[in-house]
Amino acid sequence: MKNGYSIYWDGVKKELEGFLSQNDLHIFINRINYHDFNPKTNIMTLSVPSNFIKDNVTKFKNDIESTLFKISGYKCSVKFIVIIPKNQDTNNKSSKPTEVVKKENLLEKKKKIIPTKIDIDNKIDDYSFDSFIIGNSNEFAAKAARAVAENPGTQYNPYFVWGDSGLGKTHLLKSIEKYTRDHFPSKKVKYVTSEEFTNDFVNYLSTKKMEQFRIKYRKLDVLLLDDVQFFANKEGIQAEFFNTFNKLYDDFKQMVFSCDQPIKKVKKMEDRLKSRFAMGLVVDLRPPDFELKMAILKNMSEIYSLNIEFNAMEYICTNIGGNIRDLKSAFKILQAYSSIMKKSIDLAIAKETLKERLLADLHLSPISVDKIIQIVAEYFNHKAYDITGTKRTQSIVLARQIAMYISRKITRLSTTQIGKYFGDKEHGTVMHATKKIEDLITKDTKIKKDIEILIENIKSE
Repeated sequence: MKNGYSIYWDGVKKELEGFLSQNDLHIFINRINYHDFNPKTNIMTLSVPSNFIKDNVTKFKNDIESTLFKISGYKCSVKFIVIIPKNQDTNNKSSKPTEVVKKENLLEKKKKIIPTKIDIDNKIDDYSFDSFIIGNSNEFAAKAARAVAENPGTQYNPYFVWGDSGLGKTHLLKSIEKYTRDHFPSKKVKYVTSEEFTNDFVNYLSTKKMEQFRIKYRKLDVLLLDDVQFFANKEGIQAEFFNTFNKLYDDFKQMVFSCDQPIKKVKKMEDRLKSRFAMGLVVDLRPPDFELKMAILKNMSEIYSLNIEFNAMEYICTNIGGNIRDLKSAFKILQAYSSIMKKSIDLAIAKETLKERLLADLHLSPISVDKIIQIVAEYFNHKAYDITGTKRTQSIVLARQIAMYISRKITRLSTTQIGKYFGDKEHGTVMHATKKIEDLITKDTKIKKDIEILIENIKSE
């Protein structure tokens, strides 16, 4: 083995960071290791930890080879081999690479390394920035959280993230907690749910030890408070936390909060406390699109060596509910089925095993985006080609946005997939349209009624 050539692979990885997506880098490229280089054949051998990774990294082969030539000057070919890490393959005494593994042997190996349920729960909920898969719906929130963790108390203070349950708020807060503990060991860091904070307050109050309570929280360097909507309708705790907030803020201590809705919409919360929560950086987490779901499912499948067919993954990510927690729950069911039944997951198994969790009858009566466009166009006295075209008159733009919103709401297609029906519109255009209509619905009762009628008409067709 000529270890000196490994420097070229390090350079290739650095170059790939410039044009590959974060998901591809995290799921695939970062799991490739240099193995050796044969100058006689000009072949560089790279190792990967599983057959799943090997099957998927081949799509990067041309990029790797062209980048390798650019860096080294060698006109090289690349081949991939599988070397299962020792901590995953305790029964294999040899470290020899396996280029081809028969399906039967691979399944036998998986039987031996399947983690227990507790291991699965712990690994799937491994709260760190490295395990947080980034997509269009959460990229800004994730990068902002990382910036907060790297510079606690100096910028973006407080950091407030909101979104529906199961979208990753707790993951981000605990990732900040882990990073600051690891990189700033002298700092006092505490993650706590708002319910735990409230129970703590009540316990100290009942024992007349409020000064100890205040010292406990007001001497922190980083306070991460999850689910602040729990403070609603609790006047005593709101007053106490208002003073805690002011003390930490005046001392330039970092605060991070999460909520299941925009703070201004939380009822029975004091305005002065709402204004404190919103005075820093406020970001939202949106439901994952198809692409992000696929990236998460691929990542989990690789971690647990779950053999799942691509069309089964596509089916799951198209039909599963709109949050990451539901996707992880579905994965645990599939992983358990595979372990118990000694079978890989194909489309038929995915449909049967997850039928209670998937959107009811969606696969039996799929709703066509073309049908949505046609019905919306007729409702607003337009032609379908106007909706999918480039005209920018106010009435056509509104109809187009409503059609995009309804497509996003009732088809569960990704924004990218939906955009293709509207003249190949980009992901961001569909997201903007969805957000625009969501805002209109809260303000305009006529628009809300129109959309309700349209959805009823579409579903009854």
